[in-house]
Amino acid sequence: MKQVRDDDLGGARGAPRLRRGPTEMAALKREMLERARRIYREEGVEALSMRRLAQELGISTMAIYSYFESKKALLDGLWIEVFESLTDELLDASKGQRGARRVLEAHVRCFMDFWERHPEQFRMIYMSSTQTASLDEIGQSQMPVYNRLLGLVRERLAACAPAGVEPDERRIRLLCDLMSVRQMGYLMMVVGLPRYPVLDRELLRERTVQGVLRDVAEEYAGESGPAAPEAAPGSPGAAVGG
Repeated sequence: MKQVRDDDLGGARGAPRLRRGPTEMAALKREMLERARRIYREEGVEALSMRRLAQELGISTMAIYSYFESKKALLDGLWIEVFESLTDELLDASKGQRGARRVLEAHVRCFMDFWERHPEQFRMIYMSSTQTASLDEIGQSQMPVYNRLLGLVRERLAACAPAGVEPDERRIRLLCDLMSVRQMGYLMMVVGLPRYPVLDRELLRERTVQGVLRDVAEEYAGESGPAAPEAAPGSPGAAVGG
């Protein structure tokens, strides 16, 4: 069995181990994620390793493992941090909006704007060979943030249903799929293929937003809430419009 040296724990032989408080630990974890993101962005996922990250930060490799048990866990940490930021921005985008359609429109615009402002993160999450797992393979650490984001999307699509209509699971899933196809199609074109000569990016973006809204309107077209009960004969309401 390999012996653990004192300097493996973050100090020279015989030096006391540095004990960090919660604030310092959180700050160090954030710095680890920031350095990992930079390595990924500038050199690719192959260049990112626990040893390389430790060298960048001037700490031991074992110190990295105390925060992330594997390279996959480190990449998951990057994934979670990005989607938490995205979800927060989507929530902020709905503030001050009146009506479900306005909220959904603000949501779609914010979603696309977020990834256009963070193209490296988009490519890391959606275009990296390390992020090809199915939803069934998402790690437990990723599930809460994924469910929070998905729940927000479902909530906003359901809110667009006519008053009194409760959309079923199939309809919500279909609307989620249609929304994803439009948004991701646009983003894959302008972010994933930056050299593609898009004729009019702003027009394409606006058509994408309006396409999502049109899909939702068409899916709910013809739906209406429960009809009001008829007034009994002889009641005051029975004479109205008679």
